[in-house]
Amino acid sequence: MIDIHNHIIPGIDDGAVSLEQALAMLELAQADGIQKLVCTPHMHPGRFENNEGTIRPAFIGLQKQAAEAGLTIQLAMAAEVRFSDEMMFQLRKDEIPMIGQWEGFRCLLLEMPHQRIPVGMEQMLDWLYKREVRVVIAHPERNKELMSYPERVLPLVERGALLQLTAGSVAGLFGERAETTARWFVDRELVHFVASDAHHPVRRPPAMALAARTLNQWVGSEQCTQLTSENPDKLTQCLFGDAL
Repeated sequence: MIDIHNHIIPGIDDGAVSLEQALAMLELAQADGIQKLVCTPHMHPGRFENNEGTIRPAFIGLQKQAAEAGLTIQLAMAAEVRFSDEMMFQLRKDEIPMIGQWEGFRCLLLEMPHQRIPVGMEQMLDWLYKREVRVVIAHPERNKELMSYPERVLPLVERGALLQLTAGSVAGLFGERAETTARWFVDRELVHFVASDAHHPVRRPPAMALAARTLNQWVGSEQCTQLTSENPDKLTQCLFGDAL
């Protein structure tokens, strides 16, 4: 499996707080069947002031330490970018590490506010699309507006947005509403990726295998493999190189 969303780089957001914790999370990920992992720290203006310049040195340090620890999991880097006006300026200045490429478009991992679909979201997607950028929307099933009205994701999908569910939501770890919303999206074939969004080795571990077992029950092994391996591989080949 390939995990395209997590917070394992230590000390730069609300994920791993130390190198030891980060290495423990990587060990868990590897044991869970994750072969490749894209580190995606938050870029959130006013909270986590990250960009390419802060993320890359921290990532290179983690990558070196993981290799020295004997871990074989392959690592790459991107970012989880909070929806904001500042995002447009960061994009113009090439400060956003992209999550990959999809059908000729560059892709960024986008986080919406947790309460609602932000005002101007559709216009932002149109603006990005004209610049040959598509978004992978992180954990839409945990957005409270979409929990109540899941069909409101459809205009976003029509504008090229790809959906990434959290493994824990699929497995029921984020509550019944998140699980029900995740199932609504999966049943309508709106989802492209399932990723861990891991933050901590105990409280928020990279538990992809648990989600895969649930997906096998929901939609069968073929679609499970597509969401956890094939589509993530297609998206991130430009980060890792050769396909699995």
